[in-house]
Amino acid sequence: MNKQQVNKDKVQKGFVKSITTYRKHAIVQEAIASRLIAEMRWRCPEHHHSVLEIGCGPAVLTEKFFQFFDADTYLANDIVEEYAPVLESLNPKIQFMGGDIESSDLPQNLDLILSGSTFQWFHDLDTFLEKCHAALSKNGFLAFSSFGPENYREIRAVEGSGLNYLSFNEHLELLEKHFDVIWSEKEIITRHFPEPIEVLHHMKRTGVNGLPGKVWTKTDLKNFDERYKDLFGIELGVPLSYQPIYFIAKPKNKDKG
Repeated sequence: MNKQQVNKDKVQKGFVKSITTYRKHAIVQEAIASRLIAEMRWRCPEHHHSVLEIGCGPAVLTEKFFQFFDADTYLANDIVEEYAPVLESLNPKIQFMGGDIESSDLPQNLDLILSGSTFQWFHDLDTFLEKCHAALSKNGFLAFSSFGPENYREIRAVEGSGLNYLSFNEHLELLEKHFDVIWSEKEIITRHFPEPIEVLHHMKRTGVNGLPGKVWTKTDLKNFDERYKDLFGIELGVPLSYQPIYFIAKPKNKDKG
C-alpha cells in the first residue's frame, strides 16, 4: 500500500533545473506551507531545541517557520545539495543536511520533524514514519503536508498515468501505528492556465515531471493539448488541481525516562 518506485535521481535533477524558477512559480506550495505553519501555531510551542526539516527545497517552509517559531538547532535536509547556500544564508541556526533522508539515519531526540510537499516521493513511507517516531522526543511533534490521489487529476485523465499518491485515509492508517494525530485536513486547490502547454511549463518550473520518464514529441504535445481542452477547457482556460493533505501528530508510547 505504501511502497512505490519513484526514480529519485530524476526527481533530484528536475528540482535542480528549477532552482531559478521555483519560488516565482510555486504559488500553491507557498500557500500549503502557510496553511501548515498557521495550524502549527495553534498546536506547537514557539521554541524548539532541535528541528529537522525534510525536503526543505529553496526554504519556502523554512522561512515561514522562522517568522513564527524559533529553534536552537535547525537541520534542513534536501536531496538537492545546491540548495545549501540558500538555507545557510537564511539563519545562522540552520545547518544544511544533504542527501536522501529516507535512506539516512535520523538525528535523535528531536522536538519537531517538519516537512512540506515531500513525502509523496518516498518509496516506503510506513518504514520512514517508524524512524520518525524513534527520532522524536516524548513531547515532540511531526508536522507535514503531502499530496493525495486527486493531485494533478487532469494530467492523469488526459494521459492515463501519473504518480501513485497515497490517499488521506492511507496516510492516517500509517500514522496511527506510531502517532496520535492531533490535526489533519485535505483540500483541493485549483490553478488555471491559458493553454495546456502552460500546465506543462508550470510543472517543469516547479521541479515536477507529472509523467516520469515521458519524452514528449510534437505529436504528443498536440494530442495532449487537444484532449486537455476537450476534457477540461473552460472560459478561464484549463485547470490544474492540487490536493494537499496535512497532518500534525505526536508520537505514541514514548519511554518516560
